[in-house]
Amino acid sequence: MGITRKSFISLSVTISLITLFFMGILYFTLPIYYNQSKKEELHQDFNQVVHQLNRKSQTDIVNQLEILDQRHFRIFFSLSDAKGNLIYPGQEQLDNFNGIDPQTLSDAENDEVGFWTASLVSDEGKLLILSGEYSFPSLTTISQTLLTMYPFVILLFIIIVGIAVWIYSRLSTKRIKDISLQTRQMQSLEKGLACQVSGQDEIAHLAQDINSLYDHLLTSIEHLEQENQRTLLREKQKMDFLRMTSHELKTPITSMTGMIEGMLYNIGDFKNRDKYLELCHQILKDQAQIVQSILEASKLDLILKPEQDTFSLEKLLTEALPTYEGIAAVKQLQFDVHLEPLTISAHQLYLEKAIKNLLDNAFRYTRPGGRVKLSLTHGQLSIANQAEQLLEEDQIEQVFQPFYRPDFSRNRQDGGTGLGLYIVEQILSKHRLIYQFKRQDDYMVFTIDFANLLKHPNL
Repeated sequence: MGITRKSFISLSVTISLITLFFMGILYFTLPIYYNQSKKEELHQDFNQVVHQLNRKSQTDIVNQLEILDQRHFRIFFSLSDAKGNLIYPGQEQLDNFNGIDPQTLSDAENDEVGFWTASLVSDEGKLLILSGEYSFPSLTTISQTLLTMYPFVILLFIIIVGIAVWIYSRLSTKRIKDISLQTRQMQSLEKGLACQVSGQDEIAHLAQDINSLYDHLLTSIEHLEQENQRTLLREKQKMDFLRMTSHELKTPITSMTGMIEGMLYNIGDFKNRDKYLELCHQILKDQAQIVQSILEASKLDLILKPEQDTFSLEKLLTEALPTYEGIAAVKQLQFDVHLEPLTISAHQLYLEKAIKNLLDNAFRYTRPGGRVKLSLTHGQLSIANQAEQLLEEDQIEQVFQPFYRPDFSRNRQDGGTGLGLYIVEQILSKHRLIYQFKRQDDYMVFTIDFANLLKHPNL
């Protein structure tokens, strides 16, 4: 059953019961009230007649009573002297009287009968007694009259109330139906859907609550989808990383296995065991370095939210300068440094690792006699080097992939493990730092913006 029909039936039943209750009360009280009101009205008429006839002649009083009897048909007037002798009405008036027959005063149709008396003084000074006898219709008669009228009243009431309740039910449930329709549409989770809010009543508050709940639901779903995408991306990166790691380790191990077998069976040049043992030792050292880099890269997955250490980046770089100044002196490179005070909040250990990886690459790939620039200004760290080989755009896009080495640095001695910039990219991404790697004249420039990690800049 719909809410409109329920509202219509409940309101109709409630109003009908209340109306029947009051009609029942009226059925019992209205006749009594009517008789009391009528009695009071007749009593006032009697007092008015007394006032009107007082101090008039007896003849005028009798004549006036004949007229008043015709006007007040519910009161039977009689006039007598002080000794009780009847003056009015006479026998002739009784025969022609059209008002109340005294014999009818005790009729069953009259529920109440009674009389009032008052003293009059004629203009001759004679004392007269005026009596007024009255009667009312039976209460049963009035009740029967009401019962006769009630069917028509009830029918009219049903028609009027039915129309009014139907209109009210339609109007009062319209907003609820609109909210219900809108919430069904919200099952599609489309954006831009909202319940119309009108007024300040409970239905309006319900619409506002539904809108707030729907907006919160859409926001939560959007966040979940984004998190799901990030999770899928991380899983894909893990799979790619494992695949590339297996490939990177497979080739040296296969090569070393072949050399060992050659030495075991004294095949050809492999009889020179000292030469190939030294080569195997170097391969194992390279593999140990790769494994260490892999372990460091795998640890980054545990840092979903970097630990917050508040420290001076300028101080951290200053403490590392002696090492790189020594490297610059050995390789005969120019090393320019300009550092401004900067305090940030980040994971100090891993951020230091990322910056040192960048500096290591800068010194590794700088041409002989070239220049390396390190600057920390306006919340940005910049590392620039005059590279021996400038990267092309497509190469720059790939340098952050694990085990990627440009064509000119395929040698591990020159190109490292191939995980350095991958680790840098992972650390910076987890800190939500904006970074850029680009060519600029004969320099390769790596820039990191620390705006979202600043605590007290320029201190």
